[in-house]
Amino acid sequence: MDGQKKKRGVTIPRLLRQAIIQDYLSGRKSSYMLSIEYGVDQKNINKMVHRYQQKNGTILAESITTPIMGRKKKQQEDLSLKLENEELRRQLKLAQLKLEGYQIMGDILQEEYGVDLLKKSEAKQSSDLKNDTQK
Repeated sequence: MDGQKKKRGVTIPRLLRQAIIQDYLSGRKSSYMLSIEYGVDQKNINKMVHRYQQKNGTILAESITTPIMGRKKKQQEDLSLKLENEELRRQLKLAQLKLEGYQIMGDILQEEYGVDLLKKSEAKQSSDLKNDTQK
């Protein structure tokens, strides 16, 4: 048969088998999707994968289904992160606008009234504290 297997009267070339198994094991596609794409019976795909696993013993069944099932959850997490990112960007823009407003108000106070909000003034001790420390 020269690297090909015969399934129900249909010969599946070795490279096609490898591609199907690789797509399935990588989690890119389910056996159903592969059966539609390549016209191979879903049961045959599952058998090919099972035989491959028995022969190579490298991949467990749980790790095969996780990428396919986890893809939807990952997409939801990605969407959630994008929405959170947009909200944080909006809050940052608002904070920047407020800061700019405070800077303008500080400039006006300095120009009109001679009050510099950014200049540090000496801290004065309250009279209560003076009395407590002197005793």
